[in-house]
Amino acid sequence: MELLPKVQPTAQDHALRWALSFVRGYIELGMLTAAEQELEKLQVPQRCHADVIELRVRILLGRERYERAAWLARSAAKVYPGVAEFYFYAAHAYENLDRPEDARAVWISAPTLFHVSGIFHFNLARVELKLGNHSSARQHIALAIELDPEIKARAAKDPILHRLLQTSDRPEPAVCPELA
Repeated sequence: MELLPKVQPTAQDHALRWALSFVRGYIELGMLTAAEQELEKLQVPQRCHADVIELRVRILLGRERYERAAWLARSAAKVYPGVAEFYFYAAHAYENLDRPEDARAVWISAPTLFHVSGIFHFNLARVELKLGNHSSARQHIALAIELDPEIKARAAKDPILHRLLQTSDRPEPAVCPELA
């Protein structure tokens, strides 16, 4: 006896998956107009799926429409708080707008389940460094590397974080030498 009936994918589910795979391919190829046209073919209820909204945000980022991308990603994060990409894309858009304080607010607003991710702390370290919070940036990059050791190589290649890694072995300079 089955307690729960098996959910059978419908033809609409298959069509949506195919459409989204086409959109992803178009985005990867830089064919943003074709990607948008494919999304416009979707039925209105399908346009509210997290995957569809994520692809819209990626298109906006590709078109360098950062203000709109940030707004859409933050709005989507409220509806789908468990989707990490929305926080990443919103913060990325704010960084491109040279608004690191807004990017930091996005990361801070992320659910605590993301706080165990090295990528979360990697990105928060970048933002903290842009804001001039060197001590906080060091703590976040150290935690990122502890959570995911492969991040050290990524941080070394990052134009913002590479110098932080070079100086992270040195002690923090005292604010007032007399207090040291």
